[in-house]
Amino acid sequence: MKRLVLVLFLAGLVCAVPPVHAQQTYPLGIADVAVKVDWFHFTDSSLGDLSLQNSVYVGLETYFALACVCPNLYLGLEAGWAGPSNDVNFGNRQFADVDLNVNYVPIEFNAKYVFDITPCLKFDLGGGISANWFNLDVSVRRNSFSSSDWLFGGQFFSDINYRFAHNWFIGANVKYQLTQDIELNGINTNTSANNVRVGGQLGFIF
Repeated sequence: MKRLVLVLFLAGLVCAVPPVHAQQTYPLGIADVAVKVDWFHFTDSSLGDLSLQNSVYVGLETYFALACVCPNLYLGLEAGWAGPSNDVNFGNRQFADVDLNVNYVPIEFNAKYVFDITPCLKFDLGGGISANWFNLDVSVRRNSFSSSDWLFGGQFFSDINYRFAHNWFIGANVKYQLTQDIELNGINTNTSANNVRVGGQLGFIF
């Protein structure tokens, strides 16, 4: 009987003490900003034929909570840069070595919804529209050619973020973006700047 009373007393004591992890529950925050570093890949085969499909993408994003509408809904902006390049050898004297350089700058307006998996782990789903600057530089010996185009596009993405301190989080992301075809000097190349990005981010929550 004494043993039963002792067990019930200890069980009641455990239930009366709030769990430690409850004290570490972090609110979503009203805004966040993050630096992203991704593997970047143009999916159009024409850019792949020139070995211009792969690069590193560096971006900066910021999001603000729509607390008055839904505490888990965020609107935000992202801008970044990717710069695939390649040297092409055509095997003749006139065009023996051609330097190709692409500068790609997406400017995105996105919305995302944040799901709480645990107090520290969040999963996001989102999408949006974008204006994307595509520039191609071609150099042959002492001659050079440059042309650029603004492309309307849209994208959808998902993130998973872990909040390892009160104001800091780290995470992983994947994004797919669709764009218009590229026009260079008014000529439609029938080539899009569609791309996929996979990488990570480090951010700060306000």
